Amino acid sequence: MISDIFKDKNTRELIGCLFAATLLVVLFFAGLELRGEKGDVIEMPYGWELQRGSKIYENISLEEMTEAFDDIKTREAIFLSHPLDVETHGPLTLRIYSRLSAVKVMVDDHQIYSYGFVDVSKRKMVGSGYHFVLLPPKYHGKMLKIELLTSMDDALRAAPEIVLTPSPESISMFARERIFGIFSGLFMFMVGLAIIIISIRSIYVDKRFYPLAIIGLFSCGAGIWSLSTIKAMQLFSGDVTLNTILEYMSMYMLPVPMLFLSLHFRRTASPKARNVIKTVTVIAALYFFTAIFLQVSGIIEVTKIVQVFHFLLIPYAMCLIFVGSSKWRRMKGGERMFQIGLYLVAGICVLEISVYYVINTVYKISSSINNVVSPFAMLTLDLVMTIGFLMEIYDMRLRDNERERLQKLACRDQMTGLMNRGMCTRRFQELRASGEDFVILNMDLNGLKAVNDNYGHLTGDEYIRIFAETATKALGGNNDLYRVGGDEFLYISTEMTEDDLYRKAGLIKKLEKIIQRENGIDFSIDASYGIAGSRESGFKDPEDVYKIADKRMYEMKKSQKKERN
Repeated sequence: MISDIFKDKNTRELIGCLFAATLLVVLFFAGLELRGEKGDVIEMPYGWELQRGSKIYENISLEEMTEAFDDIKTREAIFLSHPLDVETHGPLTLRIYSRLSAVKVMVDDHQIYSYGFVDVSKRKMVGSGYHFVLLPPKYHGKMLKIELLTSMDDALRAAPEIVLTPSPESISMFARERIFGIFSGLFMFMVGLAIIIISIRSIYVDKRFYPLAIIGLFSCGAGIWSLSTIKAMQLFSGDVTLNTILEYMSMYMLPVPMLFLSLHFRRTASPKARNVIKTVTVIAALYFFTAIFLQVSGIIEVTKIVQVFHFLLIPYAMCLIFVGSSKWRRMKGGERMFQIGLYLVAGICVLEISVYYVINTVYKISSSINNVVSPFAMLTLDLVMTIGFLMEIYDMRLRDNERERLQKLACRDQMTGLMNRGMCTRRFQELRASGEDFVILNMDLNGLKAVNDNYGHLTGDEYIRIFAETATKALGGNNDLYRVGGDEFLYISTEMTEDDLYRKAGLIKKLEKIIQRENGIDFSIDASYGIAGSRESGFKDPEDVYKIADKRMYEMKKSQKKERN
């Protein structure tokens, strides 16, 4: 029945995650619609003058400008100028996107903004990002001049994005254009942080939950990468260089948790395949930490080793998708979801490399992809991996429940629910190894054969169950109570004394009469017992103490038989 599916907590959680994923897809389309509300953006696509060295290009468009940026060298200056012939009410903000270049803005001959020139002269890193420059009053009719100074070869592969926006709305318009990317990045980061916190306690209880922490780490890294790649980090910090460092570092880090997860989901792979995955994982981790060292020490900037990372993406992807993978029909639910995630990884890699080397030559297309497609791909990947691991947890819980059920069958007496003879033998071994003092209460039913002969074996079984419940109630639980034979029961305690057990045995006797009277049972509920302790007997071996208790039990049985006769 469908209603039975929802009775399981793990199933409800999994369905909830799938519902959340569907909701996020809906939000994706809503984000696309919101993104279309750009406000009063004033674009300046035509009428630019560009100077590069001795070459001057007059009255060109931003699209035509891209052709003039071939073979840009380090610390090469580009000068752009455009008349400010716009007429609007209120102040305007100039928004410029520059890639790995210092930026200077002048109105006529008055400098109003400068970024990164000192760093370029000192061969330090300058980032890629947006610059928001408030134009001075009475700008109409004046000449806007922009100087770009590159920090590395091929820094300018496309014309910079240059628009004018109303100053009071410049930041809000910037955020609206990236609403889905911002939502996705913050969602992934916050969820990843929550998963890491939750996983710490889960791992303490069960080490098999360690992939949850890795998924949380990936989610945090994916969130930071999504926010920084669309330059949304500048909403929290105006530091363009910091945004760029976070973008590249998070990108370099992401393959490491992916490869770790591959080891988890490929547990059944051959040792050779797992060794290959481990080797590639070590390479990915070394590359990430080497990039950190090079950046912190100032030897090489993280932006200058991205081509090496793109080259390494090929073995990363090959290892993730093909090494140790099973055929689709042999994969379980969690592994299938992870495999889908790997295909998404391959798609993201192709997308990013295409953006970097090809599509990035046209900034409008690049902006569209970076603002929506890349964050959406990362969010989908994050959800797929999380759902995949939840399916793993679900399967794992089912296996655990089945194992516990089989263990109970193996160690419990099915008729009474008490521990069986095998568990009693194991308890004897534990006592023998620990050397603790202990006491034993040995009990044997009286008249079971007569009940079987006169009332049938079903009634005899009921007699056994009733006595087991009586002894359990008197002794305070069944974890130390064992059924070691058809009508023989044994109770072992390391906390009680012989006197305590005599009082417990007396309580059993009282309960026998009460239960017999209350239930209107025709036959007598009666048991003989013998008590012995390691301290009182001087024996440490449980078998020796048990023999003494057994002997005393039979003495009591003979005595009771004489009384009845």
